[in-house]
Amino acid sequence: MLNISQVNACYGESSVISGLDMEVNDHKIVCLIGRNGVGKSTTLKSIMGLVNTPSGSIKLNGTEMMKMATYDRVKLGIGYVPQGRDIFPQMTVQENLELGLHTAGKEKKVPDYIYDLFPILPEFAKRKGGDLSGGQQQQLAIARALVTGPEILILDEPTEGIQPSIIQDIGRAIKRVNQELGITVLIVEQYLEFVLDISDELYIMEKGSIVMQGKTKELPVEEIQKIMTE
Repeated sequence: MLNISQVNACYGESSVISGLDMEVNDHKIVCLIGRNGVGKSTTLKSIMGLVNTPSGSIKLNGTEMMKMATYDRVKLGIGYVPQGRDIFPQMTVQENLELGLHTAGKEKKVPDYIYDLFPILPEFAKRKGGDLSGGQQQQLAIARALVTGPEILILDEPTEGIQPSIIQDIGRAIKRVNQELGITVLIVEQYLEFVLDISDELYIMEKGSIVMQGKTKELPVEEIQKIMTE
């Protein structure tokens, strides 16, 4: 599915990730975790072509993306929800979703399963995105990414600033997307309890490099907690 090999990424002269290797397998939920500032979000931006990546390889289903523009990467089958969500606050919920359809060149009808995953969306269809709570905006952002029909869904800090009940709703929706629709999921996250519950595989990052990886159920939780809190 997604293969990252020896990727280096930088902002100006400052190196953020160095020699990064990761693999996200088909139909899995994979989480990338670590403390603030270690390069997690930069990893996702590297995948999307939003940051300078002078060397390495990023392939989706065997197609090299390193020299592709962001919109071409999306066309390959990537749905991306950045940190901060980036919904359009002056557009209605329905307009935000239809924009996702238009971007993907899809027919202008939101699939019924989107409303099944996120029942609040039809209720707030005519409400402006900026009037929603943080948790509701996150659900809208994920739904907008899903209407494009991605093969892989990439989420940056989906639980940030969201109340626990909504976090549970989002977790259930992600699991359903993965299990029922077969969509692969890559998540950057800091909320360890959420990560341990939802993920099949984990990568733990420190200072721009992977320091631990494996199947979530087989990794030592105490060691992960130590890395996250040191």
